[in-house]
Amino acid sequence: MLRIHRVACVNTETATRKEWLDTNGLGGYASSTIINCHTRKYHGLLVAALKKPRGRYVLLSKVETSVTDGEREFFLSTNKYPGVYHPTGHQFVEGFEQDLYPAVTYRIGDALIRKTILMVHGRNTVLLCYELLEGRIKPTLRIRPLLAYRDVHQLTSENLFLRPKTFPEKNGCIIEPYEGMPPLHMGTSRTSTFFPGPRWMRNVEYLEERRRGFDYQEDLFCPGMFEMELNKGKPVIFAASTERLGDLSKLRKKEIKRRESLYENCRDRSKCVREMQYAGGQFLIRNASDFASVVAGYQWFGEWGRDTMIALPGLTFHSGRQAFGEEVLTSYAKLEKGGLLPNYLDQKSEHLAYNSVDASLWFFWTVQEYLKTGGNREFVRKKILPALQRIIQAHLDNKVPLCGIDADGLLHAGNENTQLTWMDAQAYGKPVTPRHGAAVEINALWYNALCFYLEQMDGKKHKLVDRAREAANRLAANFTNRFWNPEDNCLCDVVNHEGRDCSIRPNQIFAVSLPHSMLTMEEMRTVVSCVQDHLLTPFGLRTLSPRNPAYIPFYRGSPDDRDSAYHQGIVWPWLAGHFGEAMMRQTKDRKATKDFLRKFFKPILRSFPEDYGIASIPEIYTGNPPHEPNGCMAQAWSVAESVRLNKLLGGR
Repeated sequence: MLRIHRVACVNTETATRKEWLDTNGLGGYASSTIINCHTRKYHGLLVAALKKPRGRYVLLSKVETSVTDGEREFFLSTNKYPGVYHPTGHQFVEGFEQDLYPAVTYRIGDALIRKTILMVHGRNTVLLCYELLEGRIKPTLRIRPLLAYRDVHQLTSENLFLRPKTFPEKNGCIIEPYEGMPPLHMGTSRTSTFFPGPRWMRNVEYLEERRRGFDYQEDLFCPGMFEMELNKGKPVIFAASTERLGDLSKLRKKEIKRRESLYENCRDRSKCVREMQYAGGQFLIRNASDFASVVAGYQWFGEWGRDTMIALPGLTFHSGRQAFGEEVLTSYAKLEKGGLLPNYLDQKSEHLAYNSVDASLWFFWTVQEYLKTGGNREFVRKKILPALQRIIQAHLDNKVPLCGIDADGLLHAGNENTQLTWMDAQAYGKPVTPRHGAAVEINALWYNALCFYLEQMDGKKHKLVDRAREAANRLAANFTNRFWNPEDNCLCDVVNHEGRDCSIRPNQIFAVSLPHSMLTMEEMRTVVSCVQDHLLTPFGLRTLSPRNPAYIPFYRGSPDDRDSAYHQGIVWPWLAGHFGEAMMRQTKDRKATKDFLRKFFKPILRSFPEDYGIASIPEIYTGNPPHEPNGCMAQAWSVAESVRLNKLLGGR
């Protein structure tokens, strides 16, 4: 359990940097800061991934909660308006806890009130439970829901299209604010009274959006107020849902039991690894097409093929979720097209974007990890191997768009205007890290894919086998000669018709970490040594050596400024997994290396950040110490590779 005490909660400067997250397995979530002061447009109590209209929408932004003894009213929430915080409920926060779900306690005089937040798995439903733990008075609880009803990436303003009328339901009401949007059912578990009183709360500010260079002011709509008694020993549950509510107490108990069971099923010896595994479950979803998939990161990323393939082993096979992992593999195998897997599954339509060269190649590694963790070989043979074979065939036949194999066997991809690898940022209208040509990790992945395919076809006659073997041998024979950088004793990043890009980047580490490598043991050691000297931090690997004039250590400023820094020195935690595996592969002393990695990567292996997302690992860290967390507060492959590296190192 993670606890944040009062001192950190009452200070808005520190409290608004700490965000919590709770998800529902559909791609929806609830999220805010620990004092219920939204700092992002992505914050909300009911952010739903809808089937119609398709997409992710902030429906219920938040609730303004207060308690009154009949004479005075005390507000428990906090909002930022121009030049002021109002109300200032953070002054009553006693502490925040994150266990199986987030909880906040408030102290008002001798009264101690606890609020918990739960998203219900498989439903667009959020449950807020209020309990009076201590106190002689019997306060009245007031809840004012604030609605946004807009796309997660947008903001809303007061408008004449909203329909303010509410319709009564048992202990609650229903509202249908906009045509074409689902209704919102709101209600309580105990007898309450709803007082209609429609009004707009204008100019709520989101400080993180202002810092990121986006619009940051929004108007929220309040349809009225719920009022009920809050008695000791008699919790009150407030719910908001796109469905009829039913028995809220039973629904909450069932959800808590489900989570307890999930946590118990994470049977790793290490408590922190179990917590990582539990946190990893937040990224596993069934999307609007009932498709088993992975959310790349919360709060704003959707489903990305590359991220899914890299994250899936840690989130499923190494975390006791083999069946779900098999379902994801099967689903993506069916989406193979022309030798590629989709890089992006559009949340607002059925559109699939086949614009990455490496998602299909990472697919091979994901299957390798599946088998390494005891996966079913017959499942791979029947359900997965045909797709793998089609990927090999398409590449060897030069039928993959914007891809080709040169005379030395190197796989080339893209042109000056494309970004087909994981370093895909664009700023000011052009690629930040042009990597067209033969990228080092693409060729390492391609060789690994060929070798794995040959393993699966061992003893089987197929006309593609001889071509794959010849392609693998030709690539292995020429790889080092084409990529080796003798000046730094490492691998170049890209080889193309313009020459060689010898920037020291982490992409070369995959030539060591992947199951099948083209390097000698001595070459592996020099690559690992170079990466360690230039790129290693306790939070992962930098994306560019600090000695490079293009190195940018900080992630700040406008969207273009941030995108310019994204892969130019910023640290990515997910790379720690492959660095650790590479280091273990070439070491002469496995025990000492394991001890070093456990100690060095402790900030991402054994704990969560204290000043960013609660109970998860973020997308990135800044390149220079103190390596501040940034980007998405919870990133799938960051958590996944922490789990996988912990397992590799023994998980103790």
